[in-house]
Amino acid sequence: MADSKSPMNPRYQIPVATFKSKTVNLYHYILFFFMISIINCVPYVRSVRKDNLIRVAIICGVDSVSISGIKDQVFSSECQINLSSEIPQYFTSKNGFVFVNKKKYRGNLEVQLNNGKIWIINVVDIEDYLKGVVPCEIGGITQPLFEAAKAQAVAARTYAWSHIDQYEHLGFDLYATVKDQVYRGFSCENELTNLAIEQTRGQILTYRNAPVEAKYHSTCGGRTADFNDAWPGQAPPYLKSVKCTYCSKSPHFEWQKELTKDVFFKKVRNKLASIGTKIPFDELIKNIKLIKNRKSKRVLKLIIITEKNEYTIPGYYLRTVFGDDQDPGGLLKSNYITLKAKGNKVVIEGKGWGHGVGMCQFGAIEMARQGKNYQRILYHYYSGTKIKTIK
Repeated sequence: MADSKSPMNPRYQIPVATFKSKTVNLYHYILFFFMISIINCVPYVRSVRKDNLIRVAIICGVDSVSISGIKDQVFSSECQINLSSEIPQYFTSKNGFVFVNKKKYRGNLEVQLNNGKIWIINVVDIEDYLKGVVPCEIGGITQPLFEAAKAQAVAARTYAWSHIDQYEHLGFDLYATVKDQVYRGFSCENELTNLAIEQTRGQILTYRNAPVEAKYHSTCGGRTADFNDAWPGQAPPYLKSVKCTYCSKSPHFEWQKELTKDVFFKKVRNKLASIGTKIPFDELIKNIKLIKNRKSKRVLKLIIITEKNEYTIPGYYLRTVFGDDQDPGGLLKSNYITLKAKGNKVVIEGKGWGHGVGMCQFGAIEMARQGKNYQRILYHYYSGTKIKTIK
């Protein structure tokens, strides 16, 4: 982790001659490398910012916006900003709040111009940011489910810390949408989730002293997914499939979708083309095979068999290939599926909703209902992690 100017580089070490004795020299070197090892073992500390501020893109790519806040030490009510306005602009809060298109947010605002459009960045304390995230992500929480809210608070805080500077080239850290975490500002806050955030203040999940990639989803369908069931790349060791016996009450635990064969294969062709796999129209699709992860039951590979060729598609594209406009975000609910032919129809039978990796939110809710605390919930879904507090 040391760069070329680190004291760990021999060119920058202090000469032995500067010490009065070899004993003192040895002592200082041992102490020095001990301190370096501590710093290198706590990489998440490098992400902590002064005042714990995080930058959230709440408005992206518009021509005009209305803002209420303090600008140049004067309060402006519903200040209209458009593409002809002087940009950038900065607004601070009045009594702790600013307003964007009459919507209330904590913190301050930056008005930026990206690719010829207006972007609004909410600069807010991370704990206040969570107040506008946790209830949006976990849903309605009652007192018996309070531990689930605390688990969600720790997961969401961890996600935020681990994605600081993610969009540095655009001047912010997180989107306020499902691209990152849904954030709606003050409008979605409630007392119970605010209390859950306060009672877990500063707590994040770590693996080897670094903040984890705290993925979570609505419903796993009985078993969470491995990381590579959903995304390519090196899989974190704490995002492995685990059994979940807690989400059976979810309305998304089991589901099915029926399409006529003509519609189904037409959609498959079009969606395959959208991800760069074009099947010539003179090649009739004869069969589709699903190669599954034996443990998680998710689809690892999608094999399209035509009269002339076979096309192998990574399983993490399956939700795109089988999704349509009727599905949330145009994605199939999950890749925990089977395909069945039923006369002139294709039946997709599925379990769960979301990518399936990490914490199952309906599972967390049921675990809380059964009296399990938030630590046990988190450790169940994120194997081998530890909860630590950022100060």
